[in-house]
Amino acid sequence: MLILSWFIVKEWFKSLIGAVTVLFLLISTADLINGFLQGKETTRVLLEYSLKMPDLMGKMFPICCLVATLFSFNKLKAHSELISILAAGFSYRKIYALIGTCALSVVLVQFINLGFIEPYANKVKRQEIQKSQRSEGKYLTRSSIDGGKFWYKYQNYFASFTYFDRRTNSLQDFEIYFFSPEHTSEKIIRSSRATYVKPGHWELSNARILSDLNTQTFPVETSEPVMNLKLDERPEDFGEFEADLTTLNFFKLRQFISRLSKTGINIDEYEIILLNKVFLSLICLVFALLPLSTIFNPNRRSSSFGKNVVQTLLITVVFWVLYSSTVAFGNSGTLNPWLATGTVPSGFLAYVLWVFYKNRKLSL
Repeated sequence: MLILSWFIVKEWFKSLIGAVTVLFLLISTADLINGFLQGKETTRVLLEYSLKMPDLMGKMFPICCLVATLFSFNKLKAHSELISILAAGFSYRKIYALIGTCALSVVLVQFINLGFIEPYANKVKRQEIQKSQRSEGKYLTRSSIDGGKFWYKYQNYFASFTYFDRRTNSLQDFEIYFFSPEHTSEKIIRSSRATYVKPGHWELSNARILSDLNTQTFPVETSEPVMNLKLDERPEDFGEFEADLTTLNFFKLRQFISRLSKTGINIDEYEIILLNKVFLSLICLVFALLPLSTIFNPNRRSSSFGKNVVQTLLITVVFWVLYSSTVAFGNSGTLNPWLATGTVPSGFLAYVLWVFYKNRKLSL
């Protein structure tokens, strides 16, 4: 039985490596040609290609698992090897367990890719490629999110906030530090929330003002329940808040979301980013098990290369359409984050289990 197990494992990984190689070359060729056609420099094209690859690989791995199972068992059936394996006493349950174990290695690689490599690539991308997008000395710091607050600078002030709520266009836990042309502190304003009203105007709630910091007198502290403040920022300027979340690895992102949850803020969208990394890793296991329904009909006449190709494309398209739709509903607040990210993978897994138990009598 050990020899048969090793034989099946070898065939599956051979098909997996072949699928990864072919898809990698196709995507690489298309992406590099597109970059050169846009007239970009060679170093820029190669850099963008390298930083884009973790995201592309994250979409490739589930498809590769599907292709590996389809084509490896199609080959076994074509040479009547599958019938011989089953005749030797190798049960259907063992085949499912064996392929599931093989797929877990890809699940681990996918999780490392989405949870750690892709965030690092996004971090480098934002540091190297998007430097040209900064204007007027105004930008969000890249590492501040690890400590829980964002900082940005404008002509005569520094400001910080914990969270930007784009539904209400408001900055939570807002602080602003004004300084003079001589770079001495003039005034500090702390507010629980700063809400965008119109261009150039923000409304501060529960503001505390510490003024006269650059005089010889003792600073004066006042408070106002509602205060209007003139700021040049618009809500669009804080779009980098969400972009910077993509630079956090899995564990740092989980810690950040945990901190936000204690403030009572709606964190559904950020939980979806986190759960995506989990379910897009587990879907590699589901995709590897999906084509195993064909082993219950081991006759080689039932195997068809064209049929396998069509089946691969159909399953892939259906999955990504359904998954993208549920995630969109989750981002809009219609679905719970767990339902938004887990419904479709769970549905495909339920189908795999249903097919297996439907044919369980054959495995006895």
